[in-house]
Amino acid sequence: MIIEAIDPAAYEDAIDGLGAVLVDAVDGGASVNFLAGATKADACAWWAARSASVADGTITVFVARDGERIIGSTLLERSRNPNSPHRAEIGKVIVHRSARRQGLGRALMTAAEEQARAEGRWMLVLDTVTGSPAAALYESLGWQTVGTIPAYALNTSGEPEAATYYYKDLR
Repeated sequence: MIIEAIDPAAYEDAIDGLGAVLVDAVDGGASVNFLAGATKADACAWWAARSASVADGTITVFVARDGERIIGSTLLERSRNPNSPHRAEIGKVIVHRSARRQGLGRALMTAAEEQARAEGRWMLVLDTVTGSPAAALYESLGWQTVGTIPAYALNTSGEPEAATYYYKDLR
């Protein structure tokens, strides 16, 4: 398994694999912005909509690969506001169901955190479904709970569920 940041020039070629991982997550019950029945075309369109932000360096996409196949992802989304050059958001931490419980989520998070730290971005934020396996992962990595918002987003079945926000100070 390889963890790497996708070069902006190679991003377009990775969209199909990223779309497949996203659909697998939704099919497995993770809402990650989608409801049940999301298609690969829907997922690829979501990733394609980030192309300009990847190209201009606002977003770095990290992937886990098994050979050429993308089996995991995470995003480092940098704040472009003048008052927050030290801040970034973590998003789309997804591992294909066939590759879970092998440390890939942890490795993807570590890669994103190391990149942020190298850039002087020491305040990271993220959100996830309250009580989810992802929440347990973030807590095991030292992320601090900010709070929970009830009925924040719909799960894949269309029912409201809570989200917990986290931060991590890398200093």
